[in-house]
Amino acid sequence: MNLWISSHLLVVGLFLSTSALSPEECQPLVTPLSLADRSIMYGRTNFIMGYSDHELYKSILKLTESSWLNITPSSSPDKVVMSQENKINGTCSGSSVNITIDSNILTSQLANLTSVAHLLQSCDGCLLLNINSTAKNFRKLLDKMKFSSDVAEDDISARSLYLMSKESTLKDSDLEHFKQQARCLGFSGEPDYIYDPKNEFCAEGEGVKMTSD
Repeated sequence: MNLWISSHLLVVGLFLSTSALSPEECQPLVTPLSLADRSIMYGRTNFIMGYSDHELYKSILKLTESSWLNITPSSSPDKVVMSQENKINGTCSGSSVNITIDSNILTSQLANLTSVAHLLQSCDGCLLLNINSTAKNFRKLLDKMKFSSDVAEDDISARSLYLMSKESTLKDSDLEHFKQQARCLGFSGEPDYIYDPKNEFCAEGEGVKMTSD
């Protein structure tokens, strides 16, 4: 091999090996935000990028064309309301759930799916959701969403990281920062979902609507 190419590859390899953050450098990137000021969550944000560690979630993300959510205050002091619209494989579906807030923890339930989330620091106008989800009889929910999958599991436990933004595009530096946070949390490779700005968003109320009990 050409000596210059060998040297170049060595330098690239050294750079990549040293670009990973140390646990100390990762700490502020993965520390949950305080939710004392609920207004940091309010408003509509668009789904920009996402990772998951479960094959079923990955398959759903691969077929997702667009998604947005809107968080609004609730009459209850320890709750907020989250409305969401997704376009998956050409079909729109929506949901509206009450989210309970306990300290810096967000908990929601839709059908048999329970999600526990934290907000992490992110770019201006962004929400970064670190989510742990568990579900029993998950196919019941998938049927409501008109989604079919070859994954046989009916009871699942998944960890996901979703980057939302009030804009539909973000700077490369913001996206790289998100990927760095993902690596700190143990995710690797390219995101399972990357929004394509050519894809349209579903209108509110379009398609099948699900609500929490």
